[in-house]
Amino acid sequence: MLAKLVVLVGLVVLVWKAYQWGALAQRRKMAGGAPAAHASGGATPRAPEPAAEDLHACAICGAYVARGSTPCGKPECPQRR
Repeated sequence: MLAKLVVLVGLVVLVWKAYQWGALAQRRKMAGGAPAAHASGGATPRAPEPAAEDLHACAICGAYVARGSTPCGKPECPQRR
């Protein structure tokens, strides 16, 4: 009886530790990498941010579109070239 209780407690502890390890791995992934990369003193390389583009309101439907975007398909679309 005691052996079954010890095994049950061991399984509960094992599942709890696996959950904690998985949660830690998830936080590392969301943060962008393992803490070892940050602890080494080197900055982690980041992808360049995309350039921002100004939008303007369409005179026909009022939707905001980029100046160089493709036409929406409506015959009166001002994006037509």
